[in-house]
Amino acid sequence: MNLLYFVFSSKLDILKKKKKNIFFINKYYNKTNYNNSYNNTNYNNSNNNGVRRKIIKRYNALIVLSCNKKSYFGSEYIFNKIYNDNIKQNGDKASELLQRANYIRDVNGLYNILPLGLRVINKIKYFVNHHLEKINSHCLMLSILQAKKLWNISDRSKLYSDEFLYVYKQKQQKLNKNAEEIVKNKMEDDGCILSPTCEEASLSLINQVFNENITAKCLPILIHQFNYKFRNEKRFEKSLFKSKEFLMKDGYSFHSSEKCMNETYEIYKNCYSHIFQQLNITHNIIKKRKKDKMNAVESHEFQVLCRDGKYKEAAHIFKLGDYYSKKLNIKYLDKKNEKKYILMGSYGIGIYRLLYFLVDSFYDHEGIKLPEHLAPFTVYLIQTNQKSKYSSTKIRKILGEVKTKAGQVFTVNDAQQKEALSGGAGCNENKENNENKTIESTERIFYNPLNSNDVEYVLALFIYNTFKNNNVDIYYDDTDLHLSRKLKNCDLIGVPNRIIINLNKTDKNVKVPVDFYNYIDSSHNILTNKLYLAFQNITIEHRKRSSQETKMMTIQQLFRYFKFM
Repeated sequence: MNLLYFVFSSKLDILKKKKKNIFFINKYYNKTNYNNSYNNTNYNNSNNNGVRRKIIKRYNALIVLSCNKKSYFGSEYIFNKIYNDNIKQNGDKASELLQRANYIRDVNGLYNILPLGLRVINKIKYFVNHHLEKINSHCLMLSILQAKKLWNISDRSKLYSDEFLYVYKQKQQKLNKNAEEIVKNKMEDDGCILSPTCEEASLSLINQVFNENITAKCLPILIHQFNYKFRNEKRFEKSLFKSKEFLMKDGYSFHSSEKCMNETYEIYKNCYSHIFQQLNITHNIIKKRKKDKMNAVESHEFQVLCRDGKYKEAAHIFKLGDYYSKKLNIKYLDKKNEKKYILMGSYGIGIYRLLYFLVDSFYDHEGIKLPEHLAPFTVYLIQTNQKSKYSSTKIRKILGEVKTKAGQVFTVNDAQQKEALSGGAGCNENKENNENKTIESTERIFYNPLNSNDVEYVLALFIYNTFKNNNVDIYYDDTDLHLSRKLKNCDLIGVPNRIIINLNKTDKNVKVPVDFYNYIDSSHNILTNKLYLAFQNITIEHRKRSSQETKMMTIQQLFRYFKFM
């Protein structure tokens, strides 16, 4: 019996390893469980509120850890002295704050994303992608160039003709007006367009991936991408909410039966609802009755409540049926070896729009307020006594010089000891001279090279490196800007935690170990770090952006608050 169990389990492991190499994996039971877990969760039950908060907090921590984090020195950030206090956006406060905080910049009606905005957008993408991985949707990237022929075949080119942005070939020779019109008409029929949406392209891709031999065993398939879309809309708004170019998550599902398509549609609806719930964004789900350009059998629109009292579209899902597979003549082989048209669903959510709605939902008179797991930085570090002649750059130079000199002393001492040992008993006088020289050199080098002002900078660098080594993205504003500007900038860009270092005379005279440079950027256990032992009782100020609560706490309490120990 044990032997049979061993053989069966080993074969099962082999099958699991093989399945990991398949790009499209059919895990239909996972989707059913995912759907049930959403439906069975009662978020309005007061008994579940505490559990829900713990789950969300733990979940958000996992999301943050999965992001590619990077901490910054303010002096190394190229946009740290650019201010846009005079920008007004005709009553659109969210767009105004996004530009004032240097998230985005409007150039000739097109929006360019600056580093701070890109950090937030990448975190939103990680957040959304994590939810989609739960329903076994695979992330890929389709080309933004699409053949116009596909749209002609699906009979949607006329519906979207006013919104298409065409890609024309460069003219090789001078042509008369009639010839130019002929070439232009030909390009509009047979050329390329910038992608407004990807139903035709995604269906064609799946057909090619399976070499035009799709079977019922291959289905269902769920794919999604984060890519740019282009629509030459006449009623575009001068804001990130609606422009001619925008970043979007568009997903597509392919099925062999209506039952499977309907269940996946409900799963996607619950998934999107859960995304908005975790972001604490007020939204409604509206069923659209009339057919639109998508030729959908059924569709639902997710609308978000804005500060002006209006509901605006944030996401849209479509049950498409077999419309596109019939037009493109793409079929699958069922269990009876009969060819049938593939059923399809389409699911879009605007990433730029999510950023816009987050800012619109949570801003206050001081600036942007984002959820902690989506903010550009988790912590903003400020020194109150920072002077222009001092900077963290200077302290880093001191660290480098001390390390270099210490290394030279150790090298000289080691060489002298070797010579003394090789000289034997007849070289006692040389030994004594060498020992005296060593004592003199160590006295010259191994003293505390820091004055009372420098201690504050070492503490700031130690805090910065500790947060960075614990995968918490921190912005250390080591610039020579006035303190009021630093405080204003911290609130404007939406950093949820602010740490202010303002040492008194007693704290500045703390005994820093002479070999402090070995511990200022140590990723080892904090409890054994000599700098931590020296600084643990020093008091700093911590302020939470969401609650406006300010607390005075020691370094030990600060590290415990962020769970570093």
